[in-house]
Amino acid sequence: MIYLNETKEEVQEIIEDRCVAPDETIEVLDEIETKMQTELAEKERLLEESNDRYKRLQADFDNFRRRTRQEKEELSNIVAQNLILELLPVIDNFERALCSVATQDANKMLSGVEMIYRQLMQGLEKNGLVAVEAVGKTFNPQEHEAVMRVEDADQPDGIIVEELQKGYSVKGKVIRPSMVKVVSN
Repeated sequence: MIYLNETKEEVQEIIEDRCVAPDETIEVLDEIETKMQTELAEKERLLEESNDRYKRLQADFDNFRRRTRQEKEELSNIVAQNLILELLPVIDNFERALCSVATQDANKMLSGVEMIYRQLMQGLEKNGLVAVEAVGKTFNPQEHEAVMRVEDADQPDGIIVEELQKGYSVKGKVIRPSMVKVVSN
């Protein structure tokens, strides 16, 4: 029996041991060629199987990536729809307030706008909105944006004395820092 992993010298030895006549040498060479072709065909089959598996895996990954992207887009759309759905009553109340401006006095108008503001804030807070606290706190560049510096001997350095614009965070991430005045002695 002759295998591909045998060296040239080993094959030569086998031929010399087995053969007496040139016809027998040809038979041995034919046997070697047949075995080599069989092993080559087997290797090609394995290679083809591996290539097919690779192509299927690549297609599966592409499909997974496409499906994930679509699911993210759908989830984003659902979140936006839910937020807008919660804000629609606020819009309705603003429209009612605008329609009744001529018939109401200023105090009623102010109380109506305050109610609408509270309703809007409740809807946003329900979705994770939190106001960033500023006045009296130590300046934090991740939550605050210093737009002015003031001197105040009664306050330590880095304390926020006034908030010029409120900052907000959503679920722990600051989406808009507070614009503040900071003590700098």
